[in-house]
Amino acid sequence: MRPASDLATVAHVEAPLACGNCGQAMARQRLDGHYQRPVDLDLCEDCHLVWFDLTESARLSGPGLLALIERMAAAQRLAHVPLRPDAACARCHGRLKTVHNLTRWGESLQLECLQQHGAYQSFAQFMQEKGLLRPMSHLDRARLLEREGRVDCVNCGASIGARDERCPYCQSVPSLLDVARLARALDPEGGLALPPVLRAPPQQEAMQCAACGAALPPGQTIVCTQCGATLAISRLADAAAQVKVLEPALRAQALKPPAELVRRRLAEIEANLPQQREWVADMEADARGESGSDDDRADWRSLFTRETNPLRALLLALAIWFVFWHWRR
Repeated sequence: MRPASDLATVAHVEAPLACGNCGQAMARQRLDGHYQRPVDLDLCEDCHLVWFDLTESARLSGPGLLALIERMAAAQRLAHVPLRPDAACARCHGRLKTVHNLTRWGESLQLECLQQHGAYQSFAQFMQEKGLLRPMSHLDRARLLEREGRVDCVNCGASIGARDERCPYCQSVPSLLDVARLARALDPEGGLALPPVLRAPPQQEAMQCAACGAALPPGQTIVCTQCGATLAISRLADAAAQVKVLEPALRAQALKPPAELVRRRLAEIEANLPQQREWVADMEADARGESGSDDDRADWRSLFTRETNPLRALLLALAIWFVFWHWRR
C-alpha cells in the first residue's frame, strides 16, 4: 500500500487543470507519441485552447496528431468563449506573455507562462505552427461561398461573413487547411504510399492539381476543376475525415517501421557521427582546459571496448536525440 503522501502526490498530478481563461476544468487526452510513449495534453474545448507543459507538440506521432485534430474538430461544435486579456497560467494562475516563434513554416504565436510552466495555443495557432494552414484569399472565399454557402473559421468553427477580415467570435484570420500538408505532417518521413492528392509535390505550389496535374486558374485552389480533388478545406472536421484513411497504416508503421525507413534513419545517424564525435572531443578538451588539438583528443578506439565509457553513452544519447529531432519536424 502506498504511503498517504504518495497518494496525495498522485492525486495532485492526475487532477485536471483549470483553464486560465474560463476557469472550467480542462479535458486531458492521452495521445500516441514517438517510441510508443504516450503524450498527455490538456484542452479547453470551450475556449478552443491547447495547453502544452513542455514539448508535447513535438512528441506527437502521426496517429497522435490525427487524434488531436479530430478532438479539436469535435470541440468546434461548442460555443466559443473569447480569450480574455487577463487569461492566466493553467498551473500557477500567473501572468502570461505573447511569444512569437519562428518555425520552418513562418511565425507562430503562443501565450507562455512567465514562470515557464507551459503555454497556451489556440487550435489555429497550433496548426499554423505545424504548417497546416494558408491564408484564405478573396477568391478562395468566393469559391467556398459558391460551393457550400458559408465559410467556416478553422479555429472555432463559427461562420465567417463574406466581408469579415477576422472571425467575429475568436478573431482568427480566415485560413484554409491544406490537406496534403496535413498528410505529410502525419507521415513526415514518407514511409507510406499516399494517394496522389495527399502527396504535396512541388507542382502544387505552381498552381497544378496534386491529384491529376491539371493546371489551376489563379485563385481557384479549393478544388481541381478537372478531377474535382479537394486541395484545401475550411472545416477542420472535413480535413480530418480526408486523412482518416491513413490511420491504420500509420499505426502499423509506428509498431514496425518498414525496412527502407529503418535504413534511412540509420544512414542519417551514421552520416552525423563524425560531426558528433568531433563535438564531443572538443567538449572533453574544453573540460580538461586543453586546446582541443588532434594530439590531445580522446582515443576514440576506447569507445568500442567493453569497459564503461561516458563518451560512448553520450554519443548514444546524441544519436537518440537526433532521431527524435528528425521525427518531430
